[in-house]
Amino acid sequence: MAVTLVLDAGGSRLKWGELLGGKPGPIHSAEWSEAETAFRAWMASRDAGAIQAGMLDRPATPAARAVHFPDWLPAILGGDPIRVHPVEVAPFAIDYAEGEAGADRLAAAVACHQRDPGGSFVIIDAGTCITVDLLSPGRWRGGAILPGLTLQAASLAAAGLPVLEKNVDGWPGRRGAEGALGQSTRQAIEAGIPWAIREAVTATARALMELDPCAQPILTGGDADHFDGIGGWQTFADPNLVLTGTARLLNALTA
Repeated sequence: MAVTLVLDAGGSRLKWGELLGGKPGPIHSAEWSEAETAFRAWMASRDAGAIQAGMLDRPATPAARAVHFPDWLPAILGGDPIRVHPVEVAPFAIDYAEGEAGADRLAAAVACHQRDPGGSFVIIDAGTCITVDLLSPGRWRGGAILPGLTLQAASLAAAGLPVLEKNVDGWPGRRGAEGALGQSTRQAIEAGIPWAIREAVTATARALMELDPCAQPILTGGDADHFDGIGGWQTFADPNLVLTGTARLLNALTA
């Protein structure tokens, strides 16, 4: 039975979407504290018949394990989801000297490859962790992993410093050189997290673009908007790169 539902079990939330024409249709998501209830309600609301779900073959994140995912998934779906690892069916070579690259990093690259099979991309996935990876034609070449903004803020808060949170306008702080000049503890934290991580990601992306001058930056992840227009480059955003890449991989696996 072909896969008709794709799930993305991320660091902070569960995303899912039914496949329409081989691609995820309307995307639904819920933070892990509400994921089981939201997914169960969505499944109960469907008028369609049987469903076959698929997802990346990767360990559950700490937030997912805390709510016992994926233990409750088979009972809701009526069976286990199909699991796929990009290494099995990726449409490009994978340059990794030791171990395996994260399945989510490779799935995002698969989505970029599907978007432009002959293109080069610097893929910035700004989630719980921030990954900056280089995809050249026919080769995923690796990249960098940085702690995400929420992770960094939680680390400083655990050390007794003021809590820094994202608000409706994004992460607080100033752009440009002024952003590095914190004149209070809170401003210094804003300089040390939102400002500094944007600069670090910019420098990393610039280095990867030196390795492949044709590469174009593409953004995904919950904090993608924080990196819009980095380096003065035209950046493209797709919030569902991992989900789209997972769908492509599952289609190839079950074809």
